[in-house]
Amino acid sequence: MDVREIIEKGSGRIVLYMCGKCGRLYVPKFNSVAGDPSHAHERRNAEECCRPRQCECGVELDAGWTACPRCRLRKQLRKAKVISAEDYTGPVNAAGHGEWGEGYSSNIAAMLQACHDYDDPVPAFCHPCTARRLHLDVDYILEAATDEMHEGAEDQIVGADDLVAFIREWNARQTVVSYFEDRRRVIVLDEKRFSALIADDDSSETGEQPSSENGGA
Repeated sequence: MDVREIIEKGSGRIVLYMCGKCGRLYVPKFNSVAGDPSHAHERRNAEECCRPRQCECGVELDAGWTACPRCRLRKQLRKAKVISAEDYTGPVNAAGHGEWGEGYSSNIAAMLQACHDYDDPVPAFCHPCTARRLHLDVDYILEAATDEMHEGAEDQIVGADDLVAFIREWNARQTVVSYFEDRRRVIVLDEKRFSALIADDDSSETGEQPSSENGGA
């Protein structure tokens, strides 16, 4: 790809390399000169910035990715610990609507019912969820409150112990819980389709889509 060199006025020294297509800048190490490894590295980055790249499976990659969606999903699932559906009773996340929306459901049975209600295909797998309870960090609150004050201000707070005791008691009474999918674990619902998803070849049409990267319920 076309690379543009940005020259420092007066010295004639190259200070930046710019992708000629998108304009993204690549910066060599400060005070390095043309010919240094840093310059060669950043020039190569600028040259390859918008050059079409392929996944190891041959699919053309979107900008910023080193693997296609299918290969990313396959690698993620291969790393995940498989747990039994019979041994798990909590909330789950899977591609589709979900009982709670955005793929989240209170349990596997509710997820399967949501698939039926929304005419979504039953997924080959789902992820269990981890719970995050509403909790105030009193240490962070006090640190943030005195962040722009003089040094040692946090140690001069009057009644800090009373606030700590109150927040701990307040935290213990909270019942608000959000759930987030745990991609380190996976529950296999259809062994045949799941095996096709993690296989090295693309001979099978699975129709599977990875669930959202972020979010909770």
